[in-house]
Amino acid sequence: MVDYLDEIIGQETPKKFIRTALKKDNLYNLLLIGPRGVGKRTLGFALAKQLGCPIHSSYFTLVAPIPSRIKEKEDKIGEYTKKYFPENPVVELEDRTAILIEQVRSIIQRLMHMPAKGSRRVVMILEADRMTDEAANAFLKTLEEPPVDTLFVLTSSRPHNLLPTIRSRCRIVPFSYLGTDRVSEILYEADDELLLGSPGEMLRLQQQDLIAEALKVFNGCPMTAKTAAATAKAYERRIIVDLFYPLVLLYRLALYRKIMGTSIHSSVKSSIDKKIRTVPPAQLLDAIQRLHHSIILLEHNPNRLLLLLDVLTRLP
Repeated sequence: MVDYLDEIIGQETPKKFIRTALKKDNLYNLLLIGPRGVGKRTLGFALAKQLGCPIHSSYFTLVAPIPSRIKEKEDKIGEYTKKYFPENPVVELEDRTAILIEQVRSIIQRLMHMPAKGSRRVVMILEADRMTDEAANAFLKTLEEPPVDTLFVLTSSRPHNLLPTIRSRCRIVPFSYLGTDRVSEILYEADDELLLGSPGEMLRLQQQDLIAEALKVFNGCPMTAKTAAATAKAYERRIIVDLFYPLVLLYRLALYRKIMGTSIHSSVKSSIDKKIRTVPPAQLLDAIQRLHHSIILLEHNPNRLLLLLDVLTRLP
């Protein structure tokens, strides 16, 4: 029998857990947690195939965060969800996406119909922490008492945002960052130059050229109020986390190199070396913490332009 879990590079501990559960026929609600881009979604698809529920079959249901603007039309929800299929190695979450109660009600209705005798069903919920409170509460009863021969597979890169009652109804399977050799094995011609340990995130950064954009800001800091205002204005209609996130990586690299002499890729080496000649470790650490805090604030819909302006005027 084909072992589809062999498709996953690395993540030996989660694979061992799943294989043991399969061998003992002891699969129950799974919550795959860990950083973005390290294989949770891929493993979920592989497990579905292992159970005879490939993604285009009637026995597989995929639920994923959607922008609120399309919640009224079920066909558009289905069309949008296709971006999460395994053929798409990079999935970019848009601002203000969520798993809505309409999606959960649709799952519950579909599961009222019994599967064919001897068949399994898989319901995969990606980024489950993005369920609205209403959706999470509506889902609890079904998760607590899954229909016959139905396996729920949830993924989350922010499990602390999930309701404790949902976490308690699942077997938690932790994923970890991958080593540099494993990342190179997945990306082939690319190196993990940012020490991310996440091939999915590396692909996203490369495809959208986010590091090059952030590097311009990194090289320009510290900024005057006038320059910061002009830069913030240029990002008025863009996704600000796409600037904050790569900036965190650049300041983190600078801190690593300053303290430990970490070797880094030539494409950013000159900028990093210039920064560490003028900025002490305490200020680099403060910049990282400030950016992390600002990314969290973005979840709460602040005035984004003012937040960006405030950060740009304070980065060293």
